[in-house]
Amino acid sequence: MSSSPERGGRPEAARPGRGPVTARDCRLPSPAAGAGPQLPLPANTRDLAGAGLTLAEAEVTAQHTTMAERRVWLSIPVLARPDTGLSYRQQMEILEKAYAQTRPNNVTVTRWLVVAQRGGAPE
Repeated sequence: MSSSPERGGRPEAARPGRGPVTARDCRLPSPAAGAGPQLPLPANTRDLAGAGLTLAEAEVTAQHTTMAERRVWLSIPVLARPDTGLSYRQQMEILEKAYAQTRPNNVTVTRWLVVAQRGGAPE
């Protein structure tokens, strides 16, 4: 993880005795190498068509979020990746371990695919 001193960040290497929390540490499968987005544009287009809608526009946008904001977001049960096979409590323990190695004001950037659809008149 890289960070900027201007934002109060400190690279992982500067934290003695602490390494990053990894999927292997938590007994989770590692993401597939080179895996693309979980919901790529073709899948979104197909899903919209299946619902009788047509893709009108698509755009990738960036969201800037502090680690503190991300922690709160990830603690919402419905957003805590229920497909991991871990309980919510276990997921929150992992989140706390990882968060303890960050600085709350460090900023992360997440890319989002935003789609606009066009459909028929509502029934």
